[in-house]
Amino acid sequence: MRKQQIPLDERLALCASFVREGTSLADVGTDHAYLPVRLADEGKIRSAVACDIRKGPLKNAENNILRFGMEDKVRVILSDGLDDVPKEEAEDVVMAGMGGELIAAIIKRTPWLYDSSRRLILQPMTRAYMLRSFLCKEGFRISAEQACVSGKKCYSVMMCEYDGAKRSCSARFAYIGALREDESIAAKKYIDTVVFKLKRKISGLLQSGDSAEAKRYRTILDEIEEV
Repeated sequence: MRKQQIPLDERLALCASFVREGTSLADVGTDHAYLPVRLADEGKIRSAVACDIRKGPLKNAENNILRFGMEDKVRVILSDGLDDVPKEEAEDVVMAGMGGELIAAIIKRTPWLYDSSRRLILQPMTRAYMLRSFLCKEGFRISAEQACVSGKKCYSVMMCEYDGAKRSCSARFAYIGALREDESIAAKKYIDTVVFKLKRKISGLLQSGDSAEAKRYRTILDEIEEV
């Protein structure tokens, strides 16, 4: 009897859908290595490295790799970001479940990611607006972006490639990217969440007497709501 596959939640499943067939994958902050093990088990990827800065998650990852017999395709690396990952083992790179600011910092200090042959699949948990602004400034093109709902939360996953073109980044694009309310229920929920948080931020600033900063966020909100 065939062993059961590792289930992926909607967030990781969306990340997986952006991974190219036959690629070598690096999963940064892998935790239990669910994503690379599942893709290796399906035969979608050629190889994978599951990397994490913590030994505990890597032990969990190793256990899953062995459990599913994927040790010939997936290996673990103790690494801070991509610092100790060989570039030839990371044609596609997934960075999911961490803050947008941290993802930007990892990209910035990894010069071999500035290469059009690589694909970055990014799922920021916080500060997505900072990550989008960084990508535009650094010459990365967000070629696709989709939202999904997992549990009670909404997430956005970006597929990016480096093309060297520095782009201006409007406030609207920084906060909601290429998402549109009419493209899916998840996209609408994501945008609604961004709008709600901005309104709450504005309210807090007004209550604290910072009207200038409240006005700045109001301008951002107006730009989003126009779309």
